[in-house]
Amino acid sequence: MFAIYTPNGRSFSGPLEELYHVKKTQLTEQSRSFQELDELSPLLKKGYSPPPKAIDAYKDAISKTETKELICHAYQIMTYPVAVISASDTLTTVIKIFTERAYQEFPIVNSQQQLMGSLSRQQLYEYLLKHGTDVDKSAKSKSVADLFLNEHSKIYTAEPVTDIRRIAVLQVKNRLHTIPILENNGKVVGIISRTDIIKAVAIDPPLSLWC
Repeated sequence: MFAIYTPNGRSFSGPLEELYHVKKTQLTEQSRSFQELDELSPLLKKGYSPPPKAIDAYKDAISKTETKELICHAYQIMTYPVAVISASDTLTTVIKIFTERAYQEFPIVNSQQQLMGSLSRQQLYEYLLKHGTDVDKSAKSKSVADLFLNEHSKIYTAEPVTDIRRIAVLQVKNRLHTIPILENNGKVVGIISRTDIIKAVAIDPPLSLWC
């Protein structure tokens, strides 16, 4: 399952096909059916387990299909705990965060740790290049929310029990660096980057990344 979050909260929740319907686009291929990855796979990360109801719902869905293939779920390869940027962080603080960490993108959360958007290294660099030496003290003291979030801001997310092949499709089609992994309550429990998916393929060769 996927969702879209804006600074005002969740604006969409549903499967990948409905997400494309919202965007008024057509999928070029029919979705395939997938089978849950064996619990003993070396890809399984310890420390986080999705709600049993989520796994049962997924098993129920795939039991009604004819074609089954080996897959991996988001929670099995996601990076966690997640490094985030607070919506109240100043530009100066954000520059320091990007300087100290090698991540390409950070989720932006409010004081209740609810997702509001994201900020990429590219966005930050473009802002600094555009303003150059004109970034005065007043701008450096402004919050991330004031500088980078607006009514058009949105971020795509996925639930822990989501096939990574479908996440890969969303990343490629929308040129996304990362996709935060959220539970139904809106809590960010992990994040998946393109690097995480590549690592999954390298660690477990039998994994077939059908789209």
